[in-house]
Amino acid sequence: MIIRDLREEDAGALARLTTEFTGVETTPEEMRERLRRSRGVEHPILAELQGEAAGFASLRLTPYLGEEAPYAEVSEMFVSGRFRRQGVGRALMAELERRARAAGATSLNVLTAPDNEQALALYRAMGFEVFSVALQKWFSQERPYREDTP
Repeated sequence: MIIRDLREEDAGALARLTTEFTGVETTPEEMRERLRRSRGVEHPILAELQGEAAGFASLRLTPYLGEEAPYAEVSEMFVSGRFRRQGVGRALMAELERRARAAGATSLNVLTAPDNEQALALYRAMGFEVFSVALQKWFSQERPYREDTP
């Protein structure tokens, strides 16, 4: 398995993975633009297994008022269904943690759906614990994700 920085030329693979993740069709052009806009705040990585894009994750690092250290959050983490249970998610998370520590963060935060048992089991096994409750307010009836997304 190879874990590496995600590059602009990976936009097609990332668009496919994102579409599988969210259920919302995402084009390579849209993904290139998202990568461009998030540069410097988001630090995306790609996992390759058997020569294919198997999953991706992104570390969000931002300064904040709470302390001198940067705020570190896993803003994206997804492994394609056919590559699950092969250590890809664990490898992606370990790399994000390594990068957060190297940037001086004192903790790493991750959000996931409360019924995403696979993700919760992985995060707990890696030492994450419940710290807070996340709430979200939508500004329209339209949702960017399917409700039945795994």
